[in-house]
Amino acid sequence: MSNKSFSPIPAWLRRRGYSPRAKLAIASAVERSAARRREAADSESRCQVIPFPKRPLPPVPRDALGAA
Repeated sequence: MSNKSFSPIPAWLRRRGYSPRAKLAIASAVERSAARRREAADSESRCQVIPFPKRPLPPVPRDALGAA
């Protein structure tokens, strides 16, 4: 086994002067937002754009064309 133990707190946060409880709260919030971002990216990649069907133009009455 290695001497390194897994920590849920990233290294950039461990070096800061927060309390251990605050570090855990920040790390879990960062992980949640990263998970949401990954989930959003996955759902966007599966998204398929379906063009909206065009409505046919109504027939133009002969009176509206004028006496051309």
